[in-house]
Amino acid sequence: MIWEKGSFTISSEKQHVNIDTLHDMLSRSYWARERTRDEVEKSVANSICFSLLKNGELIGFARVLTDSMAYAIILDMIIRKNFRGQGLGKWIMQCICDHPEIRPLRQLLWTGDADDFYRKCGFEEMSSLKFMSRNWKMVV
Repeated sequence: MIWEKGSFTISSEKQHVNIDTLHDMLSRSYWARERTRDEVEKSVANSICFSLLKNGELIGFARVLTDSMAYAIILDMIIRKNFRGQGLGKWIMQCICDHPEIRPLRQLLWTGDADDFYRKCGFEEMSSLKFMSRNWKMVV
């Protein structure tokens, strides 16, 4: 799917994901800075991807993992710093949440610092649940 707004485009077509640019963007984030280019490429291959483009250049991105039945997990939402504050993050979240494969599913995400942004997009904390993790790199 493709959405357009002025000179900006959001595409869910994987051919619009520039892996090198995405890897560079994610390497500047706190959550994915240690991800290799190969890991970024693998994550794109196994997700529904949303590329935010300006004149064909990748300036934002988010991806969704889903079982296509119950859950959609929104991950790696990122917008280049010089394009923030223009409503583009809210637009990409709207495109994700309205996507026909994602709309009927329970949409989940986790964040370390963008709670207010995601609340404005309609997300709320699930106080009855605990977020748990297992460090797969430590398992031998």
